[in-house]
Amino acid sequence: MTAHFLLSAEASFSGAHTLPGVPVCERMHGHNWRVRVTVRVDEAALDQVGMGVDFRTIEDETQRVVAAFDHTYLNDLDAFAGRLPTAENVARVVSERVAQRLVAVAPAASVTEVEVWEMPQYRVSYRPD
Repeated sequence: MTAHFLLSAEASFSGAHTLPGVPVCERMHGHNWRVRVTVRVDEAALDQVGMGVDFRTIEDETQRVVAAFDHTYLNDLDAFAGRLPTAENVARVVSERVAQRLVAVAPAASVTEVEVWEMPQYRVSYRPD
């Protein structure tokens, strides 16, 4: 395995959803969602300063992605057309969108994990292939 670094940054948003078929979640309710994106940078890809990607870049791109979810009813968003906005699906969508954005601003960084908290005690991790 190649020597590498894992860097993480967080963002948050407030959003509501319903999950038909999940008894306690069938009614509209909201969460203060917390999102952590972790990226991988190979040691050989460090820049002349010794950085793979600035933490603020990860944070900024993650915040830009989740801003589209902030103070919305997630079920109505195109991102969740054909799928419910479960924590799992939120994590997958964030992963895909942040990865697309990083290609332009931090090509040495690849998304390795996205963690999403609906509540402080409930978290899901998504690791793209």
